[in-house]
Amino acid sequence: MSQLPEVRLTAKGWRWQRTGHPWIYRDDLAAPPQLPGGELVRVLDHHGRFLGQAGYSAKSRIALRFLTFSDEAVDRVFWEERLAQAVAYRRRVVTDTDAYRLIYGEPDRFPGLVADHYAGHLALQVLHPAMERLLPEIIDLLTTGLSPRSITLRNDAEVRTLEGLPLEVATVWGELPPLVEVRQGGVRLLVDIQRAQKTGLFLDQRENHQAAAVYARGEALDCFAYQGSFALHLAPRCQRVTLVESSAAALARAQENAALNGLDNLEPVKDNVFNFLKKAVAEARRFDLIVLDPPAFAKSRRDRDAAVKGYHEINRRAFQLLNPGGVLVTCSCSYNLSEPDFLEIVRAAAADAHCQARLIERRGAARDHPGLLAMPESLYLKCLILEVL
Repeated sequence: MSQLPEVRLTAKGWRWQRTGHPWIYRDDLAAPPQLPGGELVRVLDHHGRFLGQAGYSAKSRIALRFLTFSDEAVDRVFWEERLAQAVAYRRRVVTDTDAYRLIYGEPDRFPGLVADHYAGHLALQVLHPAMERLLPEIIDLLTTGLSPRSITLRNDAEVRTLEGLPLEVATVWGELPPLVEVRQGGVRLLVDIQRAQKTGLFLDQRENHQAAAVYARGEALDCFAYQGSFALHLAPRCQRVTLVESSAAALARAQENAALNGLDNLEPVKDNVFNFLKKAVAEARRFDLIVLDPPAFAKSRRDRDAAVKGYHEINRRAFQLLNPGGVLVTCSCSYNLSEPDFLEIVRAAAADAHCQARLIERRGAARDHPGLLAMPESLYLKCLILEVL
């Protein structure tokens, strides 16, 4: 038996653990251990029976994140096997791109760790003190097993502050150029791994970019366009694609990406999307395809009512702007809004726009972002493709 600190759950905590969710909340501990955080602990139920091994956080409301439900050695071989499984899965499901998620936290059984691959360069986000302690070993495994060109820590996610971890961005292995060129299907993209949002690109939308391109034609509108990933996939099939984005820097990068791909039919517009859509309706503009890919409007349950209003507004305006036969690609990355909730919002928006629409596709995150069935938080992305009748 391993000589690790032990943490006992309450009866309520044990019932929660039986659902299979890999997190245990602080309120469900019988007595929080006197530990600084980041330790590997043995987890016991309220009767003292062994449940598994978890990383402990002394700061966060999420006190425990399970690593294993077995009393096994959590050593280098343990992590080598998990890395090999993550790599093998990506080799099965990732095609026609050199930019993808290599490790996706709990669904890959690396709780609190994200690793993204950009043309041989790795970007890591460490979101838990237990994984922070293991970071030197994880980096050694990645360099030994994958021989990356560089490894950069994108530890600037605000959630780290909830864990008592510092914010930092640093290249800790190899040499990282200012921009890395990657490929998604036939589209080339420039990625600033150190400064762009997320770790460089919104990789979870990669397959949805390609799905949207199937319906592209005529005049298209890409709202919350960021650096133009949706627009660049649409443009080869469209007469013109209008990109609306509030960030001038993101729009400038979208134009660089357009030039890289030899595209001259992208029209960038720096504006607030809500304002743009309102003006476009007033001007009776029309589009054949509209993409709505906003940031998370509901980052917590407290935001939910305002988020519902925001999603309803942009979807209602989009329906008003679509030609008959036009296609709406509408997304939500708000975990606090379920897919049934989002479907109802879009239904009500269509009704308020006096528009009949049929649902063509229901999509989620790309396959390199597998969802853990017992962890709804990992099933956050919703993407609906609808056609106006």
